[in-house]
Amino acid sequence: MSDSDNQTPQQQQRGQRPALRGSRTQTNLERALSRDSQSTQLLTYFAKIAQIEGYPDAARALSELAESQVQYTHGHIDFLKRVGDPLARKRVGETTLNLSASIAIEQLDAVNDLEEMARTAHGEGFPDIASWFESVSDAKRSRIERLQRELSQIEGA
Repeated sequence: MSDSDNQTPQQQQRGQRPALRGSRTQTNLERALSRDSQSTQLLTYFAKIAQIEGYPDAARALSELAESQVQYTHGHIDFLKRVGDPLARKRVGETTLNLSASIAIEQLDAVNDLEEMARTAHGEGFPDIASWFESVSDAKRSRIERLQRELSQIEGA
């Protein structure tokens, strides 16, 4: 990962690649990843509903679209590896780096975001949604422990 500033046109002419970090292109990759990730999840959910409602052809079409959408997200991530994951801002690429980044992402989500979301939902009078956020936070804490065990096993090998 390069922390250098964006290169000038002269540097680019000499074959040096501009830095992705801090560029609008990085922001655009992160936005595209976010949208495509959300789209994948929605398509998967819609496919499940179509299957339940007895529309197997629609379910298959939605599932296939979701799977192709995953390929787009992987492409975005391949480029974002140059600057780290867009959530926890950790280096990624190799499995140990990916596990460390995954732990950091889950910690941010479980400890910071979901707990705050639960407090907000409680405060606004949505106890069912607050309970959901709390349950997801608890589940993510278990996932953190699992990821930490996996990382320890690899580092200890």
